[in-house]
Amino acid sequence: MSEFDDPTLTEDPGTGHEGFGHAGDGGHEPGYDQPGYEQPTHDTPPYGHDEPHYEEPHHGEPDSIVQKNPDGSTDVVVDLNGDGYADVVQHDSDSDGYADTTYVDSNHDGRLDTILKDYDDDGDLDAAFADTNADGRVDYAAADLNDDNRVDHVTLDTDYDGKADTWIADVDYDGKPDVAFVDTNHDGTPDVAVTDTNHDGTPEQQPVNPYAAS
Repeated sequence: MSEFDDPTLTEDPGTGHEGFGHAGDGGHEPGYDQPGYEQPTHDTPPYGHDEPHYEEPHHGEPDSIVQKNPDGSTDVVVDLNGDGYADVVQHDSDSDGYADTTYVDSNHDGRLDTILKDYDDDGDLDAAFADTNADGRVDYAAADLNDDNRVDHVTLDTDYDGKADTWIADVDYDGKPDVAFVDTNHDGTPDVAVTDTNHDGTPEQQPVNPYAAS
């Protein structure tokens, strides 16, 4: 279905999602078995400690901070490339080893631009949100709604105006997109639908809003 695929889906925002690929690796991400994670020790400085974490001069080694919070949650901050900025920040609300929320700096520019969510706390990725153009607004969202480790819904802001304009869904959960809606006149309402009703790989296009500007 190459003619059906939106080219923006192949631009990996750093979350590991390319088109309708696997949404997660069971028991691996998000979790604490990532590079740079260290078990907390008595001499590990807490997250948000008043003293600088790095000694001067900093020699660029990867590092991590783990904090056990009074409410039973755990926060992990990881600097993967040793530049002194957080590349991965994880929050585990019940400290079971599976992060509920993970923030990622996908391009190592010092900004956490991607959010990974594990809503049911099973260790599998359920949703991802990304700001791919560094304007502070989410322009890529992907979700696994039936917990089969496949992305089945994608929402895109292709013109980066802060409003979603493309919606793509795999309604039969076979790993391939079945329907896409596009807002061509940027009024917030889908104008064109592209569907593959017979699953033959050939999309059929039809207008949704007959009053939409061509």
